[in-house]
Amino acid sequence: MAALSGSGGLGQCGHMRRSDRYRGRAVRTGRGKSLHDALNALPAEELRSVIAEALERQGEGARGSIEDALLRRVAAAGAGKESAASLSAKVDAVERFAAAAQRVGCADPSEVDDALRQGITASLAGDHATACAIFRALLLPISNADIDLGQDELAEEVLSVDLHDCTTRYLAAVYMTTPVAARADAIAAAIDEANGVSYFSDPVEELQTALGGTLPDMDVFLSAWISRLERDAKPASLWESKKERWLRAAIGRRDGIAGLERIARTTKRPEAVQAWCEAVKAAGDRSKMLRAYETGAALVTSRGWRGNFLDGAALAAQLLGRKDANKKLEAAWLGAPSLTRLLRWLLAGERTSVMVRKRAASALKASPTKSPRLVGFLHILVGDIEPAAMRLARAPGLGWSSGDHPGHLLFPVFAWMLGGAPKGSVRAQLAQVLLQPLDLEDDAGFALLDLEDDAGLALLDEVGTEQDAGPRLSTPSVIDALQRAEVTRHLTAQERGVALTAMKAAATKRTDGVLGEKRRRHYGHAAALVACCVELEDVTGRASSASPWAEALRARTSRFPAFQEALRAPLAQARRGTGSVDNPGTRFHHAAVKAGRTWTETEEDDT
Repeated sequence: MAALSGSGGLGQCGHMRRSDRYRGRAVRTGRGKSLHDALNALPAEELRSVIAEALERQGEGARGSIEDALLRRVAAAGAGKESAASLSAKVDAVERFAAAAQRVGCADPSEVDDALRQGITASLAGDHATACAIFRALLLPISNADIDLGQDELAEEVLSVDLHDCTTRYLAAVYMTTPVAARADAIAAAIDEANGVSYFSDPVEELQTALGGTLPDMDVFLSAWISRLERDAKPASLWESKKERWLRAAIGRRDGIAGLERIARTTKRPEAVQAWCEAVKAAGDRSKMLRAYETGAALVTSRGWRGNFLDGAALAAQLLGRKDANKKLEAAWLGAPSLTRLLRWLLAGERTSVMVRKRAASALKASPTKSPRLVGFLHILVGDIEPAAMRLARAPGLGWSSGDHPGHLLFPVFAWMLGGAPKGSVRAQLAQVLLQPLDLEDDAGFALLDLEDDAGLALLDEVGTEQDAGPRLSTPSVIDALQRAEVTRHLTAQERGVALTAMKAAATKRTDGVLGEKRRRHYGHAAALVACCVELEDVTGRASSASPWAEALRARTSRFPAFQEALRAPLAQARRGTGSVDNPGTRFHHAAVKAGRTWTETEEDDT
């Protein structure tokens, strides 16, 4: 680190190319044993020379990683102990370098890497005073943007060291060099100082990790830390702030499940209730787990969170083998209606077609939701096709990723009902979302069919955080429900026609919607819907060698060449995958579609 030992040279102020910092060499396969033998055969001095030579050939990223590993091994082994004078000189050099960098406003990232590695080495060696001084000299001005390292946004872009590790070690050094009575205030101040460099989910846990185990004087610190956070953690919004989360974690660490329950009941914040319920679940007492989740559902006001806790209660009832487990699933569906919860309840216990239809009829009568897709799906299960078709036909062409839009559910359901999902067909692709068991809250899985910009985020509205590990409720697929309800068994020709007409209306609206807004990312989706309808015309026996409906739609959109291009492949796939008679006209049709010509041109060629 020559720049730091001299007059504080600042190199090229961070203008090193990013590719140089992350360049590495690929490791060839099949050389492990021979390399291991060679390393064992080399004398120590020769091995040092090889390592030094190899380091010189590495890019900054790979070299920094190897250097970090070497320095950590040395520090952990207690080797290379330095005198107090030597350590003081290093701290002085880093502080001079940091001061010079702040004066000019920039620094070479490689020199900052070298300085921070000295802090890491000191931390690993247990020299917390040196580590604290080095980290404070550099992390604070980097956090305050007083030193520009040449990054576009984050300092991690140009530094090889792990900044979060450095910041955590800085907190650990502050902890170890501060008197017991002042540690809580010192840690709070250090976190505020380094706020622009790193984010802490739970500072106490981070401190324990950095110090390799339990914190010295943990009980005294926790009490002071909790008192400090109780003064600072004032509710400011509907969501739990980071200091409220730190407070909850600290109380849970000190007081256990009882402390988490107290916070949950007092604050009624969903995150606090969830932490309590998960702690009870992890403890393994399923009776207490049931009571905790039921209490949690009563404490929160958000529908999405309430649904999560009702799900937890249903899971506990299943694990306990209770007779009312199915009732708990029904309560979850009624309390926070979603397709996931509906499917769980519909196919719980007895799975006969009579029972599934009976439950679907009961759900329609209870009317816990006005969602067009859920209501339409229930109508299909009870065999009432026209109301479901009406909801699909009347749905807008945009907003398919909305949680209430019926298109992303009812369209593939109708496609499957009318023609199944044979391999290689267009409808098989659209039906994929129906074949997979749902395992995402609020049915976000259906957003896979089509996402409109950020509208898919609406599917996650009011939904809690990712579930914890352990037992979980299983969820059947939409196809499971359709098959159990035997929806195709009594499907009449008239109902088939109604369904296909609704699908064509939806495909037309979708096409007009995406073309009207020039949403090119969704041209392919609209084209797949059109092709699916063409494919089903043959399946239902309503198609001739050409589709007047599709031809009219294609002619009307001829001024959109990108959409015309998007139509070619799915239309060709639709004609190949229907199993229709391969007559000469059809062969001409296939060739014409691949060539991008219209069906009218195909008919003329055939004539």
